[in-house]
Amino acid sequence: MAGTRAKEPTHSGEGHLASNLITFILMFALFLVGIYTLTWLDFDNIWPLGTCLAAFTLAYFVPMLMGRSDSARELAEGRPGDEGR
Repeated sequence: MAGTRAKEPTHSGEGHLASNLITFILMFALFLVGIYTLTWLDFDNIWPLGTCLAAFTLAYFVPMLMGRSDSARELAEGRPGDEGR
């Protein structure tokens, strides 16, 4: 085993500080817009609630989908990700 040092796979956000900060700021702003639309909420008009739910949903799911690893299946099977290519 001497000389064989297996490199641990990095997590999906490592080394992407600028893009992670931009994504966080944009999604947090979208979340705040959703909260702001609640100030217009009255029960005669449905659009503020629909806008609020859409903004909350996008603010939650967009970062989750952006953070998915393209090599998740390979890593689950025990194969190295991009190291062998």
